[in-house]
Amino acid sequence: MGCLGLLPSIALANDLPSSVSESYVSFGLSHTQSDNITQSNSNKQSGYEQQADLGVGYFNQTATNRTALDYSAYYTTYSEDSLDNEGDVSGSLSISQQLFSKNLTLNLTHFRRSYLLDEAGLDVPENTGDRDVFTINPVWVIPYSSRAGIELDYDFTATRYTDDDDQDTNRHGVGVTWYNELSAKARLEVATDVNKVEYLSSNFDYTQTNVNASIDGKLREGLYLVQLGYSHLTSDQGDEGGAIFKLSYSYQFSRQSLSLTAQRELSDSSLGSGNDVLDNSDESASDDAEIQWVDRVDLQHQFFITNRLSNSNTLYYQQETEIVSDDVEPRWGASTYFSLQTTKKMNTFLSVGYSESTVNTNFDKQAANATLGSSYAFRPHLSFSLQANYYKQSVENESNSYDEMQYTASVEFKY
Repeated sequence: MGCLGLLPSIALANDLPSSVSESYVSFGLSHTQSDNITQSNSNKQSGYEQQADLGVGYFNQTATNRTALDYSAYYTTYSEDSLDNEGDVSGSLSISQQLFSKNLTLNLTHFRRSYLLDEAGLDVPENTGDRDVFTINPVWVIPYSSRAGIELDYDFTATRYTDDDDQDTNRHGVGVTWYNELSAKARLEVATDVNKVEYLSSNFDYTQTNVNASIDGKLREGLYLVQLGYSHLTSDQGDEGGAIFKLSYSYQFSRQSLSLTAQRELSDSSLGSGNDVLDNSDESASDDAEIQWVDRVDLQHQFFITNRLSNSNTLYYQQETEIVSDDVEPRWGASTYFSLQTTKKMNTFLSVGYSESTVNTNFDKQAANATLGSSYAFRPHLSFSLQANYYKQSVENESNSYDEMQYTASVEFKY
């Protein structure tokens, strides 16, 4: 139904004044030389990694439809026979399509991301898996004035793990939201939703009910969101409940932007820990379902120092607290990135990052990395890049601690 409704919107895209459409196809080849290709602690061996990747992207927005697609498929070979050849796909898809009327919308999403099977282990092919999340979400808006109304929605989300069937889940949710546009700069919402979550490889399931109120809008030169609520969970293991919240503010001034977000939610291990952002792509997948309170604080800063030089910085802290054992697993990290447009065709960048996370005891895994690179555009669609990357991992189990220096040359054609 969503695909059939998408076709006429694409056909009419050029006829709509507000339509925006972009697309690309890319093909890349890279060669990486490493001084520790097996990521060994004591027996370092030099070797190489070669990768071919194919990417496709599409973005289209009209008055009735928004489609965003960004996927890449890659195949990797290694000089060491002990490292299996690796082919995989990663990326995301998001479709928002009006059906029959402007008040009925169908949202379809998918994302695929890799993670480490053993978080304390090495980032080698046999220790990685993939998580797919599919969502179908129809939303029906019932307005009763120009500023207020009710939203009814149904949400089906399926999570599938390539290497851990115990984490596969189906979740069904229904929600009701009352909204009111208080002014041109503020919107008020009161919402409730009920979700039924089923783990497919076991008899474990639970029901989660959320109630919250939020207000968002513009304040001075920034955007804000204040959301407060309560989450209650019912399962065979007992009941759990508590306050949930999300507070965020983004502010732009002169040549800088600053964004701060703090939140608490009740989640489970099938979806990963908290927001699915890059630092969470390597959470360990447990054999048992884990219901967790997730607390997270994010700070992001971007600074355009000159017309050619820019800097972005991130800082986060997160902790997961299991409701059964009350064990707290914290993690934190920080990174900085500099980009210099040296000429119209050449760009140079430097990134540095550090993180600490919990595997068995507090902060028993530390990771640091630094990357220096440069890219040159021979043609509008053809570019070449060189980069050097240093990575160091330290964990309690010294056999999984290692450091590695990599040098990468790559070429990309993008059209």
